[in-house]
This record gives sequence, C-alpha cells and structure tokens, in this order.
Amino acid sequence: MTRVFEGMKGAWRGWRAGMDGTNWTGLTGLAAGAVAIGYLTVMVSTLAPDKPALLIVLPVMLLTAFLFFYSREAFLMVVLLVRAGANPIFEETRLAAIGGLGGLLNALVILLAGLIISRDPRRVPRAAWLIWLPFVAMQALGILYSPEKVQAIRLYLGQLSVVALFLVSFYLVTSEADLNKLLRLVTWSSVPVALVTLVYIGLGRTAGIVDGLESGAGRYGGPFPHANILAFYLVLCLGVLLYRWKSGQIGRQPVTLFAVVGYMLLLIGLLFATKTRSAWISVVFLFVVYGLFRERRYLVYLAIGGMLSMLIPEVRERVMGITQGNEVVQYAQLNSFAWRKLLWEEALTWMSPKRYLTGYGAESFQELSSTFFSMAGRVKWGAHSAAVQVFFELGAIGLIAFVWVYWRTGRMIATLWRARPLLALIGLSLLGANFLVSLSDNMLAYLIYNWYFWLTMGAICALACRIAGAGERRKSRPWGIRPSKYRPPPESRPATPDAPAPEVPPQVPAPALARLPRLTGGGRYR
Repeated sequence: MTRVFEGMKGAWRGWRAGMDGTNWTGLTGLAAGAVAIGYLTVMVSTLAPDKPALLIVLPVMLLTAFLFFYSREAFLMVVLLVRAGANPIFEETRLAAIGGLGGLLNALVILLAGLIISRDPRRVPRAAWLIWLPFVAMQALGILYSPEKVQAIRLYLGQLSVVALFLVSFYLVTSEADLNKLLRLVTWSSVPVALVTLVYIGLGRTAGIVDGLESGAGRYGGPFPHANILAFYLVLCLGVLLYRWKSGQIGRQPVTLFAVVGYMLLLIGLLFATKTRSAWISVVFLFVVYGLFRERRYLVYLAIGGMLSMLIPEVRERVMGITQGNEVVQYAQLNSFAWRKLLWEEALTWMSPKRYLTGYGAESFQELSSTFFSMAGRVKWGAHSAAVQVFFELGAIGLIAFVWVYWRTGRMIATLWRARPLLALIGLSLLGANFLVSLSDNMLAYLIYNWYFWLTMGAICALACRIAGAGERRKSRPWGIRPSKYRPPPESRPATPDAPAPEVPPQVPAPALARLPRLTGGGRYR
C-alpha cells in the first residue's frame, strides 16, 4: 500500500512539474492524441467553407497540449507572447455552444496557475490572495441568482483566468531581473498586435462597432473586436516601455534609443487610430504624472503634441464631439458620454432598494437593459461602466469588493516608493488610469487586456513583497502589507543589512574572483 501511495505521489509531482522531455508515457499519450486529432480534422473539415480557421484549431491544440505537458513556464510564456496578436484566429474559431479555442485556453491558464503555485505555495503571500478573494467570492455568489447563468459562468471563468495570471506572477517574480523579463514579454507581445493593426488600417478594416448611438466610423481595433480594447492595451504597453526606457533597460545606445522612441511614437499613432477618448486621457495622465515627478520637460512635449494633434481633422472632430449632443430631446443624437449618463441614471433609478445590497445577479445588467433603458430598442446594452455594472449586479457589497482590488493593489505598489520610485510611479499611474477608465467603460469584458494588465500589476506587487521581505524588519510592515514568507535560495538572495551576501565558496580562490569584472545595475535585466 505504501508503494502504491509513493507511486501516486511521484506521478503527481511529475504531472505538476511537466515532462521536460523525459516522460515516455506522456509522449505516448500525445502520439495517441495526435492520431485522434487527425480523425477529428477530417470531421471538422466539413465546416471549413463557413469557418476556414477551424482547420488551424486542431493542430494548434496538439501543439498546445505538447507544450503544456513539456514545460508549464514555457507554455505560459508562449501564450502571453502570441495571445494578443493571434486574437483574430481565436475570434474566427468561436462557436456559440462551446466558446471555441479561447475558452479552452482560459481553462488551461487556470489549471496551469494551480499547478505552478502548488509547487511552492509560500511564494504567493496571503496579501496577494486577499486582494481578489472578496470580489471573486461575490461574483461566484452572483451566479447563483443570475438571470443568464450560462453566460455568467463563461465570463466568470474568464475572470478567474485573470486572477490566475495575477497570482502566478508572484511565483515567477522573485527578483527585479524576473520582473524585467516579464515586462520585456509584455513589450514583445505588442509587436504582432502593431503589425496586425497596420495591416488592418491598410486594408481599411475598422473595428465595426457602434459607440453609443454614434456610428463607429474609422475606428480601428486591430486584432481585437472593439477599438477600446486595443486602445487600453496600447496605453499599458506605452507605460511598460516608458519604465523600461527610463530605468535604463533599453535605449542606452543611440540606435536602440531611436528604435525605442520610434516604436513609442508608432504606438501613439495607433492609439489615435482607435479614437478612444478615455484612452487618450489615460496616456496623457501617465505622461503628466511622469513629467510632474521626474522630468518637467515632458509637460512641454505634451503641450506641443496636443496642439499638433488638433490639426488632424479626425482627432479634432473626436475631441469636439463631446461638447455636442448633451441634451436628451426628441430626435436628438446624443454623444457617447451623454448616452452613458442616461443609461446609468435609468438603471439606478429602476433598481429596487431591496437590491442595493446584493444586486440582481451576474450578467443581469445586459439581460435586463431592454426593460429599464428607454433607448434600448431591440439591443441588450452593457453598462459601459464597471462600477455601475458591479453595483447593479452584485450590489454595494460587490462594489466595495471591486474597489478593494484597486485599493490593496495600490497600497502594495506604494511600498516600492522608496526602493524603486520610478517603478512605483508608473505602476500607480497605470493602476489609477485603469480605475478611472473603469468608471466609464466595460472593463470587465475586455479579457485579453485584463490578462496583460493584471499580470503586470501582479509582477510589480510581487517585487514589492520580495523587497519588503528582504529589507524590512517584520515589525515595521509598511502600509500593512505582510512580507512574503518565501525566501529565494542563498545564492540568489539579495544582500541586506540584516541578511549579508553569502560567502565566497571555498573552492574558488579569492585572487581569481578579484580579477573578474564586477556586475552593476541594481538588478536590471541583463
């Protein structure tokens, strides 16, 4: 019995850690799976005239399964690198009944996070779990009395994948070098997105959306189905690039500096192509905060850039459009903000006071919008405000849990203010901009953007916990954040006054070490 138990335990460890190319049983299973997928390909080929992208799904599933079994970390890195740019393929393979390849990938990400974290749960501090636990619990409770349970469960699984990436970043980031690797991954993920967007602009392929009661003329969403998703994703990438540039990771040489600045200008140009005003405000907010605290000349650059951008007719029309259509009268066409205000007012007025505490259930806003919204017509409208949506669906308790996510994340990032002021400044700016935008947009529905955004926030918070655990005494606990109990191995642990650097191994002569070049950079990625 003991031998059987030990065998099961060893099999679990092998499954959890991945094959690393040595598990022949797993390889045999994958070979059998390849044969099965071959037969399925013949069956699916009958759907090819309607959805040609389905022919790509099964080979990609085989490759994904092999990579997932081979190395958990490699699977995650590849997914994050290509997921945003490959979104058109995921959209083309979407099926109403099962959700398509995207739903499968969300489930794999949740499973992957569980497997990785289970290797060493101490790497994820209790404070990280407490950030999301109240909101996730309220969302699960809201499913029980949701009027649209199937859609609510699907979106809940998507939200769980976002939380999974936030938590797994605490496992992956144990030093500043690890953080810089993840930020570099986020940067490179934007390259296929930019290329696809440029191709779509060249083809004249817009996002094809309707913004409020306005026609979405000339708004480009690139690989995403909505222009706003691309816009907020570009704001995140610009913030990450700004930090990597100003922290000295990139742009040290004239050639690389030219490439970095040119690429940032390209992303700003693509941001203008989305015509998303809230994203424009977000990126201005980011650079204004940076200019006020770090380099005042950026305020001058912003003023000059703003005046030049108003020379572009599309930008000027989009900016001035907010001043028109603010009155609700018969046959009047409202601008997008006035339309949102009318939607929010009618939704909150329609709510029964008995529902103020717990709301009407997950996904109830869109389902009931045709009932309470006078301008709904035959369309079921989203809330266009994460805060209003959460209050309507989960009540005041859910809204408090939603604000709690941002509050605790911001406090954790703020602990970096003394040790890494630039990282804290940009991290808090991105978090604040995201929260402000969530007051006027459907941020909970933008899954791919949320993946990258909360992975970035989690990585910054993970570094804050590591620094707090390495350099602060247990009694101090800045901002009430408990340092992580996880400690890296002695050879990789940073030197602190309380924990000096490990001694030189005796087998290496001291004179030989003295001749080696010293490493500098304060933990920068090399």
